[in-house]
Order: sequence, then structure tokens, then C-alpha cells
Amino acid sequence: MNCPVCQAEAQGAYCAECGAPLEGATCRGCQAPLVPGARYCVACGQPVRGATSNMPWYIAGAALVALVAVVLGSVLRSEQPAPAAAPPIAAGLPTDGSGMPGAPPLTGTPREQADRLFNRVMQASAAGDSAEVSFFLPMALAAYRQAGPLDADGLYHLSVLEIAAGDPAAARATAERILETEPDHLLGLAAAARAARDAGENAAARRYYGRLLEVYDAQRQRALPEYGDHAAILPLYQEEARGFVER
Repeated sequence: MNCPVCQAEAQGAYCAECGAPLEGATCRGCQAPLVPGARYCVACGQPVRGATSNMPWYIAGAALVALVAVVLGSVLRSEQPAPAAAPPIAAGLPTDGSGMPGAPPLTGTPREQADRLFNRVMQASAAGDSAEVSFFLPMALAAYRQAGPLDADGLYHLSVLEIAAGDPAAARATAERILETEPDHLLGLAAAARAARDAGENAAARRYYGRLLEVYDAQRQRALPEYGDHAAILPLYQEEARGFVER
């Protein structure tokens, strides 16, 4: 068969040329079947092994957009009266969703904007829409990093995005910021474990997952807003931790 990504002749579960998944490939995180050519797992959103990162191009593109916006803004300000004050948004991000059909309008506080972009990335990942994930992922990362001090839920979102962007070191550092004040926080432990696992640091991942299993029942009794917001995924993290620790 031919690889759906690079069109090279390929056999087995992964393309030998570009690493894209072929028929029979499964997700390394949840073992769900992968769509041939997909960069992310439809079931859990994990990046597909062997997929190359286009993050440098995203960063360069965002920087170019920001530069054009600054130059254009300077010209317009010299010709027109100053507009009414508007809520601040992350530099270089579209304010009206015109960059892609159906993009969420970036209104509200910087944190609300970041959360909407996070939800868009997660929805696109669940739908297997790698193009939309690639479009919104760098925007969501920039939004969280410019949203000011983040609470545990915001740091968890940022860590998940950094894992999706192929930066497990940054993702683990972000998760550790949660654990500095809440050592037994389930979302912080799960994010740190996944980051360590993706970096090939299995001993560290085992420690995080082991601690998650030890404190899981007690933590679920806590009425933390982020536990309520992510109630559906917490049992999945518990199963994931058991599978990793017991293997």
C-alpha cells in the first residue's frame, strides 16, 4: 500500500519513511485503532508516534502575523481617531474567527479566550481533524502563556496542550507547578505522568501514576471545581495509571 501522508510504498503498522500510522496501527496511550495518516488518536487525543512536529513553522507564522498586525495598527492609528478600549487578547491571534471557518470569537477575559481555544483543540482532536488541531494549537498555547497567573485547572490545560505539541519537558514542568502547591492533585499527577511517559522517563511516570492511585479515592471526595469540570476523564486516568503500574 501507499502511505496516505507521503505516498511512499509502505507495509506494516507505520510508514518507514515518515512514521505515519497505517492499517492496524494502535494508539500507544489507549490502544485504540488509529486512522491511517492521523497525527492524533481520535479516542484520547495523544500524538501519534513518529509524527513530525511543525511547531517551529507555527511559531514563525504567529510571529509574522503579530508583526503585520503591529505595522498595520501603527498606520491605522496615524490616520484614524483612537478606537474605544477593547478586552486584551493574545498577540497575533484573530479576534473575529476569520482565520478558519467556525473559529471561536476571542471575546471576554484572556483566560476565557484561552479556555475556548483549548476546547476547540480538544474537540478537533476527538474528531480526528489534524488540520484544525494544527491551526488552533499554537494559538491556545500562546493564549494560556499570556493569560497571567493560572490556577490548577489552567495549568492542567496548558500541560495537556504542551504534550499535544510534542514538548513533554515543558508539559512536565507545567504540571509540577500544580504539584508544588497541591502534591496530590489528580490532574497534576496525571499530566506529569503522561509527560514523563512521552519523554521515555518511565520510572518517573511510574511514581506519578503510583501516587495518583494512592490518593485517588481521597481526592475524589474534594469539591474542587476542576474535578467537577473533568469528572469524565478522572476514571480514565485511574485506569491508565493501573495499566502502567501493573505492566
